[in-house]
Amino acid sequence: MSGKRNLTINGRTIQASPGATLIEAALEAGIVIPQDCCTGQCETCRVTLRGGTVDAAGTEEDGTILACQARVSGDAEIGFEPVPLAMKTGGTVTAIRNLGGEILEITVETSKSVPYLPGQYMKVAFAGFPERDYSPTLTLDGLREINQLIFHIRQMDDGIVSSALGGRIAPGRKVRVRGPFGNAYLRQGEGRIVLVSSGTGFAPNWSIAVAARLGQPHRPLHVIASTRDPRNLYMRPAFDWLARHGAAEAILTASGATPLPPARTGRAIEHLPALRPGDTVYAAGSGEMVASIKALARAAGAACYADPFLPSGNDMPLGMKIVRFLTGNRPKPSPVHAQIESLAAGLAEPAPAGEALRRDAAARR
Repeated sequence: MSGKRNLTINGRTIQASPGATLIEAALEAGIVIPQDCCTGQCETCRVTLRGGTVDAAGTEEDGTILACQARVSGDAEIGFEPVPLAMKTGGTVTAIRNLGGEILEITVETSKSVPYLPGQYMKVAFAGFPERDYSPTLTLDGLREINQLIFHIRQMDDGIVSSALGGRIAPGRKVRVRGPFGNAYLRQGEGRIVLVSSGTGFAPNWSIAVAARLGQPHRPLHVIASTRDPRNLYMRPAFDWLARHGAAEAILTASGATPLPPARTGRAIEHLPALRPGDTVYAAGSGEMVASIKALARAAGAACYADPFLPSGNDMPLGMKIVRFLTGNRPKPSPVHAQIESLAAGLAEPAPAGEALRRDAAARR
């Protein structure tokens, strides 16, 4: 196929070469589509196909496609919502405390504020350790300082990074932060909000829950948080906050053993309310759980935004490493990252973080 095609991105029409990915075509015209991995795993670059045709490369989902995989094949129009631009900054670990079981709360003081939308994630590198993806959240009483990033991290004995928390990674350790990234952030709307998480998938959902109750109190909120080990049901203080702020439903559940009341037994999906059109579902946590929730939402005609947690390199079990090696299901370096960072560096300052909260005002900023 020869000749340029008309590609319209958020109302701006550019000339695009057939066969180029949508991200590549946009970059040639100086447009940055939000992205992270460029391998089709992170969902950050999911855009809406508003008209025309593209080679979606199997990424179609409820009228959306992944811009890092979809390729120009004809005239088309795509769109995406404005989000804060990814940025880099440094910081220092100021506090580490155990929230219960294997879960730690890590507080990082950053040298400058990092705008993000509730539900997005950051790339965090503690000095001397490899980079990991963590979702910034709030304390369990729904607060944070404007120059703080708070993370909930499950400590794993064989984790390269997590096993060092509280030991080699202690208060005073320097940190590099990049972000934000991710597509599973709070949107405006009118219907019910259903938040489903497993493990520390509660972190992004907690950020969404607080912003939703303070900023969209007219929307009924249903929250389901699950773990395998009931000792890791660290969310109980947050659920007290939800009860005080009018959440329609808040369910804690553990699948591996019987938890203390009022938590229930079973998997998150077993306690999901009957979904219906008009609902907006946010699912964060294990890939298996997220895939199941997405399928149920699709069948019900509900919107669903997903944040599947994938083990990082050396932190994943040996069996999973072998499977990913044999199947070829492993991330590859993206050739466009440097180009995106160079272009983004010359653009305007990141947009405000919409619904991230300040401690002194407990309001949106």
